[in-house]
Amino acid sequence: MMLKFAIIGCGRISHKHIEALVNNSEEAELVAVCDIIPEKMDKDVEEYYESLEEMGLKKEVKKYIDYKEMLEKEDIDVVAICTESGYHSKHAIDCLNAGKHVLVEKPMALSSAEADEMIRLAKEKNLKLGVCHQNRFNPPIQKLRRAIEEGRFGKIINGTARILWNRNDDYYKQAAWRGTKKLDGGTLMNQCIHNIDLLQWMMGSEVERVYAERDTFLRDIEMEDFGAILIRFKNGSIGIVEGSACVYPKNLEETLSIFGEKG
Repeated sequence: MMLKFAIIGCGRISHKHIEALVNNSEEAELVAVCDIIPEKMDKDVEEYYESLEEMGLKKEVKKYIDYKEMLEKEDIDVVAICTESGYHSKHAIDCLNAGKHVLVEKPMALSSAEADEMIRLAKEKNLKLGVCHQNRFNPPIQKLRRAIEEGRFGKIINGTARILWNRNDDYYKQAAWRGTKKLDGGTLMNQCIHNIDLLQWMMGSEVERVYAERDTFLRDIEMEDFGAILIRFKNGSIGIVEGSACVYPKNLEETLSIFGEKG
């Protein structure tokens, strides 16, 4: 079965989805893209055409400025949502209501209420809802997960995720939505979200309670450029998250540490 994909949002991350579609061209094809800036759509579609041409393939991709029009007119199985973070929940909900499976970029949403509604709707309509936490498939992460499942660490005691990066003012000025409360969130929601996902996955338990601190120290943004989280999991283990965009002069560290009674 050939799955028909559409992409909403042709920005920095959408080309990764196009690359994946090209690499899986026997099972998936891009049928439509949508962005309010036509030049961005043109760039993505041209990339797709050139990649297919190298493989001796040819497809037609429709371009839309209005994603609702695209949902109405095109025969689409799955929509990849690559818009600004603050639009993820709205676009996902509209796609689910249109009967489409959804693959949404991180973060899933900017609030738990929005995320819960996305999950509820997907279950109600018997549709797939996936979030792009692709780091779970990195070989070292897979190896660590298997070791935990095999009991090599014994009882898990604690885990730490540290993301110590540099995101200077030029980074935030590249796009007006970055660092805003409405569309982006801060360091914890943006830079740290993959590692938060990995930490919870490795701890093997739902969260019981959370304590967090955050502040804006250096960057001219609405949200935090440093944040720390202390997590108590239902299985009794403890997780720590440290996320910074203030490291000078360049990225310093991205680590995930899991500790158990045996190692």
